[in-house]
Parts: sequence; C-alpha cells; structure tokens
Amino acid sequence: MKYFLISLILLGISSSGLAQEAEKHPFLKDKFYVSAGIFIPQKELRFGAEGDITDDIDFGQSFDFNDNQTTFFFHGEWRWNKKWRLTGEYFAVNNAARATLERDIEFENITFEAGSFVRAGVDFSLWRIFVGRTISSGPKHSLGAGLGVHAMNIGAFIEGEAKTSIGDKEFRNPKFSVLLPLPNIGGWYHWAPTPKWVFLTRVDWFGLTIDQYGGSLWNVAPGVKYQIIKNFGIGVDYRFLFLSAKVNESDWKGRFNMDFTGPTLTLHGNF
Repeated sequence: MKYFLISLILLGISSSGLAQEAEKHPFLKDKFYVSAGIFIPQKELRFGAEGDITDDIDFGQSFDFNDNQTTFFFHGEWRWNKKWRLTGEYFAVNNAARATLERDIEFENITFEAGSFVRAGVDFSLWRIFVGRTISSGPKHSLGAGLGVHAMNIGAFIEGEAKTSIGDKEFRNPKFSVLLPLPNIGGWYHWAPTPKWVFLTRVDWFGLTIDQYGGSLWNVAPGVKYQIIKNFGIGVDYRFLFLSAKVNESDWKGRFNMDFTGPTLTLHGNF
C-alpha cells in the first residue's frame, strides 16, 4: 500500500509537470490577437522633387520639426488555422511648422532663398498587411515567413512669404500626396520561456523597382510581451523603419527618405 501511494504521488507530480510544460503562451496559440498603444518615433524626413539641383530637403532640420512625436499605433492578427495568419498594422505622423530659412532650398523648381519666412508640413500614414505561414512551432516557439505590403500615404507642402528665383511673392506650393504600395517579404520568431512571457522579433524587407515606383524598405521590431491575465497583457518593442523611394507619377515626380525609430508601448487582448 505504501509503494502504491508513493507511485500515485510521483505520477501526480509528473503529470503536473507535463501539463505545465505543454501549456503555451496565448501569443503562440490563440486565434485572435489585437493590440493598441503609442509609438514614440524619432524621425528623419527628407524630400526631393524632380528638377531639384540641390540636395534633398531635410524637413526636420530646415523647418525645426520635433524630432520625437507620440502617435497612435494599432496591430491585429487573425490565425485562421494552425499554419496561416493575417496581420495588419497602422500608424500615422503629421508635422507642420514655420521657420525662417537659414540656407537656400529648392523644391519643385522653386528656389526659396535664405531669409524667406515659410511654413511647411508633412503627412505620413502607413498600413502594413502581411500574410504569413508557420514553418516551425512548438510549446515554446514559432518561426514563420510570408509576403506583405506596406501601403503608405505621403504628403508635403511649402508656403509663405518667399524670396524666390522668380521674385519676392506670396507663394503656396499645392500639397502633393501620393499613395505608395511597397510589397515585401518578411519573417518572425517568437520564443515563450514561460506561459507569461514571450520574446519576439520581426523583419520585413523590400528592394525593387516596379512600374512608376522604386525603392527600399527595412522594418525591424524586436520586443517582449507579458500576459497579465488569460485574455489581457502588455508589451513593449523597439521599431526600426527605414524607407527610401522614387516616384514617377503624373501627380508628382520625386523622391523621399524617411526613418522612424523608437519604442512602442501597447496593451493587448487575445482570444
């Protein structure tokens, strides 16, 4: 009888240990995952238009934009089976400022000379849509890859009392706006050492010329998430988003380079 009781106790401990080992972090198994929070990027915004003979305009430096800006961030994921998932993300940045130029700049064939009092603005919004397939998975990890698109809406303007190459005048440069779709390949790796903690990283890349668009993209996001209760948690990651493109459309012909780097703080729900 004594040996029977000892065997039952050992079996119970073993079963409990196996159950603990088999338990997955919700981020690795739940069908739906939604997070929202704030993105605090340090940004660099440089534009050039067709016909410019000077270097690209650094909007942040020329017009004294804030280097850091807090903006809303959204992420959602739907895993419709064990292998496949659909992911969406969104954030937007808007800047406008007035400045007296310290040096000549040229934008869309108009030269704004040093001393001109101008106002400038930049609007940027990004949607990331990604379809991925799990390559390897287990109780504590997930590795996958897929294809996606970064759809960006970009706009900029310069206006004000200007000393220009065509004389001093009130000048308003109509705001250009272009919708730029950049397809990309990507991959991810998630590691959950416990049912509460998961460490993750993701990389997207693009470098190609397609019709009237050409450019490159890097989007890297390492981070960590903590599961507070069954269906709710918090997370923090650090994003590196580097964009460079040339556009040759009837509405606007030009180029831009944009860098966004900074932390994202989010609350998430999973079910």
